[in-house]
Amino acid sequence: MGADTRARAEGRQPGIGRGGIEGYGVDRIPDTERTSTPTTFFVIFVGTSVGLGAVAFGWVGITFGLGVWDTISAIAVGTLVGQILLIPLILIGSRTATNNATASGAVFGVRGRLVGSGVGLATCLVAVALTVWTSGSAGLAVAGRLFGVPDTPAAQGAVYALVTAASVAVAIWGYRWLVRSTAVLATIGGLLLILMPFAFGGSIDLGYPGGEYLLGTYWATWLSLAATVGVSGALVVCTILGDWTRYIRADRHPARTLVPIASAGLFIGFVVPAAIGAVVATAFADPFAPFTVSLALESPAWYAVVLLPLAVLGGVGLTASSLYSAGLDLDALVVRITRAQATVIIGVIAVILVYLGLLAPNVSESIAAGLLVLAELSAPWAVIVGIGFLRARGRFDADDLQVFNRGETGGRYWYTAGWNWAAVFAWVAGSVVGLLTIQTALFTGPLAGIAAGIDVSLLAGAAVAALLYLLLPAGRTAQA
Repeated sequence: MGADTRARAEGRQPGIGRGGIEGYGVDRIPDTERTSTPTTFFVIFVGTSVGLGAVAFGWVGITFGLGVWDTISAIAVGTLVGQILLIPLILIGSRTATNNATASGAVFGVRGRLVGSGVGLATCLVAVALTVWTSGSAGLAVAGRLFGVPDTPAAQGAVYALVTAASVAVAIWGYRWLVRSTAVLATIGGLLLILMPFAFGGSIDLGYPGGEYLLGTYWATWLSLAATVGVSGALVVCTILGDWTRYIRADRHPARTLVPIASAGLFIGFVVPAAIGAVVATAFADPFAPFTVSLALESPAWYAVVLLPLAVLGGVGLTASSLYSAGLDLDALVVRITRAQATVIIGVIAVILVYLGLLAPNVSESIAAGLLVLAELSAPWAVIVGIGFLRARGRFDADDLQVFNRGETGGRYWYTAGWNWAAVFAWVAGSVVGLLTIQTALFTGPLAGIAAGIDVSLLAGAAVAALLYLLLPAGRTAQA
């Protein structure tokens, strides 16, 4: 039974659950409720990027040994490269009225789309854990400085639980609440983010040259940061973009308007906070010390006061959006549970991951390594789905994409028992090649040295996946 049918049977407005909670999971959104615009997407993405987690990515570049402008340029260039691959993924949600993982069933098969759901779920969990950790640790450090709150395991648990609980509440209520909350956060958080460089103005060193290069040479380190934070940062959202664009009607907002506005939101959301983080990190007594702790303890008193809401509210924004996306992915994997139930489950798992993350000996290197591994899985998937989108000329049978969700079989995307094995094989091969050639501060793949120390893992993995998908016979099945 679809969401609309269940709602009417229970006397509710379609799409609205009990208590005003969004009733849609990965269902097809009816056109009457798809009233969002490209500007809505822009606000959501920028609003969820004003938290300290996004700012800390610039600090990661400083810990790589790069200078401040080298860090900013690497992240900006990497983000631009990643955005090229994201263009079809921006559009697919608006064409199919569902999330990207479900829409990928047109390429991977209606059961094979579980690949996208799995990658998306893992990505969102890492994002939630990272954001809760950065927001919670910063909030606790500021509270300790201002009010004498001790930094104990009990206090950490309370702060992490508070951020997660508030985020779960927003995520459970769903899309409309996220739009409203992120609009407020974009305003408040954006203002506090702008004030951050002014708070450290006298100590910031815009000519900071960097230190010892993480990978030994400048270009190897620069390219590693471009791939780790820039390209991978963009690609890790490839499975979740449709969570927002599915509420945008393609007939009212075509590609020529959606793509530029959405791309601007992605670039600003990824690059501007990270650039501020890189600049501010040069003012710390020890630029390599944990970013959030240094920010809380070394900022002037007036900024420490306003930093507390940025730490908590900014964390809630990004965490809520990630929980919302993760809930959709889990709902797609386990179709018998509701989106709200899936969101609560994900929240509990995320808190566990936060505590496990605290055991990592070097948080910045662990963050970078985790993001790059996820990007190695995301890049081949994004390329394959993008090729499928271009082949279909952006036209899909939205009803046949919901076959798996309805517990049915058949349809134009059934392929072999619901799987397009050519797409799955191409994704596996591309991911393996990427992981074999990966370079991180914690580990390297056995083939990492094939390009004279330059990290080509994302490019190699994406290229192999694209080539195999184009060559394999089943990959040539017409989708339009």
